[in-house]
Amino acid sequence: MNKLKIKYVFSSTPNILLIGEKTDVNRNKQIELFLKELSLYNILLKDLINYPPKEKQRNMILNISYYILENSNLMDSVERKKDLHIRSICKELDVSEEFLRKWKEYIIFYYIIFSNENYKLIQDYLKIEERSINVVNLNNKNKTKTQFFRGIVIKSLRNSAYILTSSGEIINIKTDKNTKIGQEISGQEKKSFRNFKIHFCILIFIMIIIGASFYSQYCIPKSTVIVRTTSPIKLECNFLSKVIYSYSGTEKGKKLVISTDILHENIDIAIKEVLEYAFSNKMIPSDNEILITVNGETLKYGTLKETSKFITEINEKNKNEHKKQISVLINNGGNEHKLTPNLYE
Repeated sequence: MNKLKIKYVFSSTPNILLIGEKTDVNRNKQIELFLKELSLYNILLKDLINYPPKEKQRNMILNISYYILENSNLMDSVERKKDLHIRSICKELDVSEEFLRKWKEYIIFYYIIFSNENYKLIQDYLKIEERSINVVNLNNKNKTKTQFFRGIVIKSLRNSAYILTSSGEIINIKTDKNTKIGQEISGQEKKSFRNFKIHFCILIFIMIIIGASFYSQYCIPKSTVIVRTTSPIKLECNFLSKVIYSYSGTEKGKKLVISTDILHENIDIAIKEVLEYAFSNKMIPSDNEILITVNGETLKYGTLKETSKFITEINEKNKNEHKKQISVLINNGGNEHKLTPNLYE
C-alpha cells in the first residue's frame, strides 16, 4: 500500500480566461456536455455546493482523481460502473474508506473533467500547480476565504449562479442579472443553510433546554383534587391547572377515568366531565351531595365556570322534574363552601 502523495495542488492565484466569441460558444458547449455526463453518475451540483471540501481535502481529492487517471483498471471500473471502486482504491492508497465515500462525488467530478479531452477549455481554466512530494495532512488550518469569488458559470439560476473557480471550488454566488453558461463572473457567496447551521444548532439546543425545563415543571403536581362520587376520583394538577394524573381505586372509578380521558385537560373541564359521567352512570351519592376536596394550591375564583354552569343546568332540570337538587360542597384548602353559580364565575 502506498501513501497518497500530493503531486498537484490547486493554485489560489486566479487563472486567465481565454475570451472570444468562438471560445465562449465552445466553452458553453463543453460545460453543457460535461453536465450531461455528470448526470450519468447521479451527481447533483447542489450536493457539491452544500457539502464543499476544505482546501487540504480538495487537493487530496484532486490527486486521487489523477491517480485514477493513471490507473487503467480503475479508469475502466469508473467508466463501466459509473461509480468509484472504493475498496480497490483503499487497497492501493493509504486513504480511508470513510474519506472516499464522503468525497466520492467530488473525486468523480474532477475525474470527468480531466479524463475527457473534449473539456479542454474547462481544464485550462483550472489552475493546478505541480509541487514537491508531500504527504497530505488534513489537520492543517485552511486559508481564510475571501468575500468575493470568481469563476465560470456552470449553471445559471434566477438570482444566483453556480460557478467553478480556478481553484476547483463550486460555489453559488449572488447575481443581479442573467448570466450565460461559460461566462466568467464574480460575486459574494449566496448564503444557505450550511452557513447558519452552527446558529441553528445553538437555537435548537436552547429550545431543547427550555422545552425540557418546561416539561419538568409541567409534570410537577401543585394541587390534588378529590371528587367524591360513589367512587372517589383523584386528580393532580400542575401550575397551569392541567390534569397530569388521574386515579380511582374502584372498578367503576377506573372505568370513569378511562372513559373521560381527562389527562392534560383544564381542571374545570376535567371536574365537569367527571360529574357528567357520574350523572349518566348513577355514580352520584344517594344524598345528592358531592364533596370536592382541594389540597395544595387552592383553586382561584373563576376556575370552575364550566362545572358551575353544568351543576346549574342539572338543578334546573331537576327542579322542573320535581327532583332533589344536587349540592356540591368544595373544601378549597380548608375553606368550605357550596358551589354556586356566582362563586366561581
